[in-house]
Amino acid sequence: MVPVSTFSWDNPRFQKLLSRSASVSEEIWESTQKIVEDVRTRGDQALFHYMERFDRITLSPETIRVSEAEFAAARRAVSDTFRNAVKAAVENLFVYHRCQLPQSYEIEHPKGVILRRRILPIGRVGVCVPGASGPLCSSLMMNVVPALVAGVSRITVVTAPRGGRIDDHILYVADYLGIRNVLKISGAQAVAALAYGTESVERVDKIVGPGNAYVSVAKRIVSGVVGIDSFAGPSEIVVIADESANPRFIAADLLSQSEHGTGEESAVAFVLSEEMGKRVADEVESLAREHGLVERVSRALSSYGAIFVVDSLETAVEATNAIAPEHVEVLVEDDEQVIDGITCAGAVYTGTWSPEPVGDYFCGTNHVLPTNGTARFSSALGVSDFVRSMSIVRYSKDALFDNMELITALADAEGMKAHALSVRIRGEGREV
Repeated sequence: MVPVSTFSWDNPRFQKLLSRSASVSEEIWESTQKIVEDVRTRGDQALFHYMERFDRITLSPETIRVSEAEFAAARRAVSDTFRNAVKAAVENLFVYHRCQLPQSYEIEHPKGVILRRRILPIGRVGVCVPGASGPLCSSLMMNVVPALVAGVSRITVVTAPRGGRIDDHILYVADYLGIRNVLKISGAQAVAALAYGTESVERVDKIVGPGNAYVSVAKRIVSGVVGIDSFAGPSEIVVIADESANPRFIAADLLSQSEHGTGEESAVAFVLSEEMGKRVADEVESLAREHGLVERVSRALSSYGAIFVVDSLETAVEATNAIAPEHVEVLVEDDEQVIDGITCAGAVYTGTWSPEPVGDYFCGTNHVLPTNGTARFSSALGVSDFVRSMSIVRYSKDALFDNMELITALADAEGMKAHALSVRIRGEGREV
């Protein structure tokens, strides 16, 4: 199910992993562009048309929003264990993300020059929550908590209804977080409605949250009209393991990232011996059969699953940085040196008792992470994604006169005559 091979930089399997991209077919691009443009121009009429066509739900301005009765029903429907899990997970998320709050500051220079940086929350945020293949209530928590910490006051959640209603677990989490504006819309049409606004949907300033290929493309199309979080791709995991690691644990962790269902997920392990590689591969096959996962994971593992036998942990670290994966697990006895060497990853989980799902659901770190190698230049979703800053400049007459020659020299060098004039004109008639 997962091939075992000796690692080399020109290994075809490794090269295939490096060439993964978030590209989509021309057909998806064209159909998504049509949907987005239709919703932009026709508003509710187009939005409701596509919801009926794709989600088989008939909506109106009166029924698009989740009612208080539906929130109440969700509160009654979920189990006490789920309630306790949400409470603990949300508390952990708030603790972690409050430490990320950026600070405004002020710098005072001589002669009355004051420079300030002011931090402000984004005004309106739309959150996409997948609900078709499964109710991803954890995604709702991960996207909403940092927005709340940042001070965003108007949050709209969009998620796919099934059978005319939204899953109780998603509704319970939204209710627990105090989000009352939950809309029964999804797909590219929901993204377009959030970006441009319709008669029933308030336009937002930024759209976050995952979705299928149509949602991802729609977010790309509207980026610039609104902010977006990232161009998310399929899930990824790399496990770096030595002989002390449990092959059954490694196998389970590879399966955890292969089950998302697109068939494009990557699951890679770097091990130090062929024997360990074969043991991991056998456990992957055994666990998949034992737990009814074969159909769910086979496509991803056959395309982007790999177990590489490396000559050293240093090689494993170098190869991991080249992949720049979403998740890295470090299962080695001396983990600090390995962790220090990992510079390109969305998140690192170290030690036997730190499986990736701990971060997906509970510990407080954010599971919205860079994929497709973008960990080389981007980071996990956080509070900074929901704030903006502005500069405030107070310059004095003395400071301007002192620096006038230097400022205008820079403007003159660029051929910006009016820029220089804007400064020089203030010096006309001054006493030298």
